[in-house]
Amino acid sequence: MQKDIYKSDYYYDLPEDLIAKYPVENRTSSKLLHLDGGGIHIDEFISIREQLNEDDILVLNETKVIPARLKLKKQTGGNVELLILGKINKNVGSCLTKGLNKKIKEQTLYSENFPVKISIINVYEDSVEIKFTQAIDSLCDAIGHIPIPPYLNRSEEELDRDRYQSVFANDKYKNSVAAPTASLHFDNKLMEQLEAKLTICKINLDIGLGTFKPLKDEPITNKSKLHKEDFYISESSAKVLNDAISANKRLVALGTTTLRALESAYDVNAKKIKSGPQSTEIFIHTGYKFNVVDSLITNFHLPESSLLMLVSAFGGKENIFNAYKYAIKHKMRFFSYGDAMIIKKCLSKS
Repeated sequence: MQKDIYKSDYYYDLPEDLIAKYPVENRTSSKLLHLDGGGIHIDEFISIREQLNEDDILVLNETKVIPARLKLKKQTGGNVELLILGKINKNVGSCLTKGLNKKIKEQTLYSENFPVKISIINVYEDSVEIKFTQAIDSLCDAIGHIPIPPYLNRSEEELDRDRYQSVFANDKYKNSVAAPTASLHFDNKLMEQLEAKLTICKINLDIGLGTFKPLKDEPITNKSKLHKEDFYISESSAKVLNDAISANKRLVALGTTTLRALESAYDVNAKKIKSGPQSTEIFIHTGYKFNVVDSLITNFHLPESSLLMLVSAFGGKENIFNAYKYAIKHKMRFFSYGDAMIIKKCLSKS
């Protein structure tokens, strides 16, 4: 019988100076740690070209980060911050809030350019449902800030509008409040080289609330669920993926969001990836049997996070923690703007 898992089982100590506060000058000049079973070595990220083979399918998440953080003022001059976590419809969003009086149902807040009228529809434990008179997309484009991660301990800067976004982000899927950060290492030149070499398959998963929400200090079981995230796999992408699975080709997931979508879309009975709009609450941790993904490109993840649990399930907890110790020893850069790793072998594929 498997013993209970707690988030504290996934703690590691990281020196503050290894948290990457800014991206490196060129996207591809970050480092790449190779984890092949227990074998570890570090190379330049550009070496990913040699790690990917002609028969591989590289699957990426083409979601786009919305400038979802609204910095506003009350009529009294007090500060209010709204972070739009998801769009319920064109004018209604689920938000995290700071400084907002949630008891006043109808309010006018002020940006530097124009007033913003809001209506509070529902107040939940961890979010507030707000209706805006303006369309959310237009509002965010006009006055929104890119929601860079809080652990950067700095305000958003102009460079973040470009660098906290993948080069293949698609305006059609402008719904995420965090970047699929493994994608940030790819520039247009590298993408062109890879497109000429192998098959690239694009899907979309909207990254939402769970990125900001720490795990509860309670036992994690097979019945545990994570935050719900919506994703979409087109019929053409599903065909590419299913043909690859049938031909036993290697599927390489670019990022944990891509892996989460692929594993969630897999129909175990039909042994196929389902197409269309879908959602997932899957919580991948020790004991999970991977059905789709063979290799994973990912950044380094926060201690005690669900993403660290996911990569530990994928590569083996001991292997992953040894790799993290090796990365710390060799002064690799951590988290969203940090270096990456490629995990070449999962524990099992059923």
